Amino acid sequence: MSTIERSYHHGDLRETLIRTSLELISEVGLAGFSVARVAKRAGVSSAAPYRHFPDRESLLAAAGIAFLTELTSKMRAATDAAGNDPIYRLASTAGAYVMHAIDQFVGVELFVAMKGTQFTEFQERKREMVDFLLSLVQEAKPHATWTQVVELLEAHLAISQGYSDMYYQGMFSHMKLTTEDIVERATTATRHLIKGWGLL
Repeated sequence: MSTIERSYHHGDLRETLIRTSLELISEVGLAGFSVARVAKRAGVSSAAPYRHFPDRESLLAAAGIAFLTELTSKMRAATDAAGNDPIYRLASTAGAYVMHAIDQFVGVELFVAMKGTQFTEFQERKREMVDFLLSLVQEAKPHATWTQVVELLEAHLAISQGYSDMYYQGMFSHMKLTTEDIVERATTATRHLIKGWGLL
């Protein structure tokens, strides 16, 4: 065991491997993700991760759960800060999504990859996040049908992911926008969407 590995407590190494996984995915995507590359980046032996994760999928699942848990937490914090107006509360989650996606430089690619029985816990966490967002949509549009609620949430997420993708692709670089500017634009666009939804 290396000196670096001995310096980690049991839980610390697991957390480090998860965070390192997210960093690696943000740089090389899922195609370039491997346990060996995570171990090398974390400064531990190639065998060290397997004391916590039996295979690539379990490490990927843990990284996805960490990403989703933090995202949901940020969304909840954003709604608390937005006050009592249900439209502003829902719109604030778009800003939280974009902020988290920019901070982590990881987005929808991670969600798409999490399929299969080995990702059951991730899917449960995802369901919790979606249920939270659906409840916000229902608060903002109390008279909407279930179909309208789902369609509005789809449009909300499309705006959130759209702004995130535009950032990833460098489409804001020439505009000299700060992260806060982009987050505000996503939030404002979503707020306009919610206010106008169902009026046409």
